[in-house]
Formats: sequence, structure tokens, C-alpha cells
Amino acid sequence: MVARRLPRALVAACVPLATRERILFEAAHLFAAQGFHATTTRQIAEAVGIRQPSLFHHFATKDAIVEALFDWDLGLALPRTRAVAALPEPAAVRLYRYLHDDLRHLEEAPYNLSGLYADEVIGRPEFAPWAERRDLLHRVVAGIVREGTAAGEFIEVDATLVSQAIAGILVRALTLHSGGRAPGRGLADEVARLVVRGLLADPAALEEVQGRAALLRLPGE
Repeated sequence: MVARRLPRALVAACVPLATRERILFEAAHLFAAQGFHATTTRQIAEAVGIRQPSLFHHFATKDAIVEALFDWDLGLALPRTRAVAALPEPAAVRLYRYLHDDLRHLEEAPYNLSGLYADEVIGRPEFAPWAERRDLLHRVVAGIVREGTAAGEFIEVDATLVSQAIAGILVRALTLHSGGRAPGRGLADEVARLVVRGLLADPAALEEVQGRAALLRLPGE
């Protein structure tokens, strides 16, 4: 049963998952399918094929599993977004690179993340630090848009509204495609082109923006 739901890339490569990753994978699947509150640690253990005490050896609580999933997503996405925002490049190039990288991150996610961002999960007081990181990421993106408008790269637009719209697109993308359900290459560039083209004061600059974004190197790359 586990193998049938593994991400296609892992199944094709016959990559065995460690128990911890199998727990995260099955828990994320169950959170997405039936909700956080309806999912029990016993159900997660059964889906993995282990006993409950073995699950508790890796994660003391169901909340700890959610924390690990948030760490895989926001824990990686926020530092990368900040690094992109700090680059000495035009705002359009940075926004394109942010969108492309975040969408690739979601496309390649081994876990179905769609259950994490429901209000019943990220809205809980226990996960308030993660909600704050999500909101901080949105503010960083709004800052890029604001800089682009001030520089004349973007049309006059409410930067916060744009950031919220982008967040909606990304949540929809993870709802449809995270956990090995991506339709194939191309989504990241399609969405990045759509968003940036709509903001550019000169839409003819889109090809140059995309080319420059592809050549960017972040610290450590």
C-alpha cells in the first residue's frame, strides 16, 4: 500500500525511504485526505507499517510531525526567499527567480503539503511561529514588488495585494502538485512568466528577465 502512493520519481528509482521519511510521507497524505484532527497517530503508524511505539521513537506527538513538515517547507523556503530578495538585481528578475524556485520546490516535494495550510493546522496557537514565518515570507515578496514599482519596472500596484495573490497561486500549486503529483516540467516557468508579465511596465522585457533569473547564483550555490 505504501509503495503505490510514493512519489512517482521515488517509485521509478526504487528509492527506499527511511522510517522517519515514511512517517512524514504517510502523515502528510492522511492530513490532506481527511484533515489533521481526524488523523490519529495509530492511523499513521498503520499506514507506515509500524507499531505506534515505533512512531513515537521518531516523533513524540502528532504536532511534532507537523512541525517537521513545516520545517521541510517554510524552513527551506524563507531563507531562500530572503537570499533572493537581497541580490543586487532588478526587482523583476528577483521576483521571477523567487516564483520559479518556490514552484519547483513545491513540484518536487515528496510530501503532500496541502493539509498543512488549512486553518485547522497553521491557525492553531501551537503553530503560530510557522504562521509568522509564512507571513514574513509574504512581506519579503511584497517588498520586492514595492521596489519594482518604485524603480518603474512594475506598474503601479498594491504590493501587499500582489503578495497575497502569489500566495494563493502557490497554495493552489501545492494543493494540486505536491507529493509527487506534479504534471511534469514547465509549471514553474509558466506561472513565473504569467505573474511577472502582468506586473511589468514593459512586458517586452519578459524574455530578458527570465534569462537573467536563470543565471542568478545564490550564496552557497
